[in-house]
Amino acid sequence: MNLLITSSVEKSIAEAAKTATELGTGLEISRFPNLEKIDDDFQSIIKEMKDGVADFDGILTLHALFSGLNPGVSDKGLKAVVDKRYQQSFEAALAVGAKHVNFHSGHKGMHHRVSIEKNCQTSIKFWKEYIKQFEDNGIIAVLENVLDFDYEHIKTIVDEVNSPFLKVCLDTGHANLCSEISPQDWIKIYGNRLQHMHLHNNYKTNDDHNGIKYGTVNFLGIVDTLKTEKLDPFIVFEIFNKKELIESIEIFKNLCQ
Repeated sequence: MNLLITSSVEKSIAEAAKTATELGTGLEISRFPNLEKIDDDFQSIIKEMKDGVADFDGILTLHALFSGLNPGVSDKGLKAVVDKRYQQSFEAALAVGAKHVNFHSGHKGMHHRVSIEKNCQTSIKFWKEYIKQFEDNGIIAVLENVLDFDYEHIKTIVDEVNSPFLKVCLDTGHANLCSEISPQDWIKIYGNRLQHMHLHNNYKTNDDHNGIKYGTVNFLGIVDTLKTEKLDPFIVFEIFNKKELIESIEIFKNLCQ
């Protein structure tokens, strides 16, 4: 099983890469540095990311840009922003050698069903075109649940696009907070679509990104379900407190025994 940590646990990508090396894990670059430069000097951002992982030998993944972005948007002006930021995310992934790139689903939670369906169809159209460059470069894009109250939105997009390079990321904390469906059931429904997971916990009140023993998520149930379903996704500990992150890795390893 491939275990990774989030770069958000440290102040810089270079520091996070050092911590990942010490822990013997991979690294997910979770935030782009110096976002205020993204339109004026994007190449300096790329350089900082590359320099930060220059001496890192573990598995690398990337969290795509996400703030305010929705690939299911119909407004042409907003779509142009989405297209640009997603393309920048792909270029960053290519530059650092990321195996997976994680994207938020674009689902906005408890909206009218007609709105959800329109968003889904627009997202399918977007991904059918956008995924081609991932296919050409052997990089897997994964769609992450955020405000999704069930798995249907992401599952439908992935099935309709029907590419081996568009898969699923299950975020356990988001599922616990926004859905009444257990993460175990999400795993069973996703099956081999599931290639990536974000592990963190909460008490169903806030998106706290706690260590795995601080909240209501049943991680033993998650491990058992992964074993039963014979699934081996990348496991990213998306926990922002370093002490809790290190503790969670050891707890998870013990659960897997």
